[in-house]
Amino acid sequence: MAGRSTAGPRVQRRSMAVEVAEHIRSMIFDGRLSAEQRVPQDAIAAELGVSRLPVREALITLETDGLVASEPHRGTFVVPIRSEDIEDHYRLYGMAQGLAAAGAARRITEPVLTRLDELHRRMSGTDDPDLVHDLNWEFHSLINHTGASRRTLSVLRQLSHNLPREVYGIPQAASPAATRQHAAIIEALRAGDGTAADHLNQEHVRAEGDEVVAVLKRNGILSN
Repeated sequence: MAGRSTAGPRVQRRSMAVEVAEHIRSMIFDGRLSAEQRVPQDAIAAELGVSRLPVREALITLETDGLVASEPHRGTFVVPIRSEDIEDHYRLYGMAQGLAAAGAARRITEPVLTRLDELHRRMSGTDDPDLVHDLNWEFHSLINHTGASRRTLSVLRQLSHNLPREVYGIPQAASPAATRQHAAIIEALRAGDGTAADHLNQEHVRAEGDEVVAVLKRNGILSN
C-alpha cells in the first residue's frame, strides 16, 4: 500500500515537469526568453501555477537538451542557439526517419499504403495549417512505426521532444515541394525500394530544417 500511495504523486510531478519544459522551450523559440537571459524560475512557476520543483526538474531536462546552462550561485541561463544546432537536429531526425522508411519498404502492406495515400490527398486538399500539421505527423509516424526498430523509435521520440510543436509546425507540409516529396516517398515504399525511401526521407527532413532555420533567423532567435 505504501508503495502505491507514493507512486501517483511522482508520476504526476514528472508529467508536470514535462509540461513546464515544453512551456520553457516555447518561450525560448518564440523569443520570450533570449540568448544568455537568466531563466526567471519564480515567474514561470507563478505563471503556470506550480511550485518551483517542477520548474527545476524541467530545467534539468532542458540542460540535457543543450537549451539552458546552470551556473553555480547565479542561476540558469538560455544557451545561444546556432544555425548548426537546428541543422544537425534535422539531419539526425532525417537519418532516423530514413532508417525507419527503409524498414517500412520491406514490411509495407497494402492497408498502410492506402492510408498513406489518403493522408497525402488530405494534406494536398486543405488550407488548415493545424490539420496539415496533424496529417503530416500521422503520415511520418505511420511510416516510422511500420519500419523502425525499437531503438530507432526511441531516438525519434527523443528528437520529437527537443523542439516545441510550434517549431515543427514551421515547415509547409502541404507546399508543392513537400507534396512532391511525400508522393515520391509513397512511390518508393510501394516499389519496396528501401534505399530510395531512406534517401527521400533524409532529403525531405533536411528541407524542413532549412525552412526552420530561415524562419528562426528572420525572427531573431538564432545567434548566427
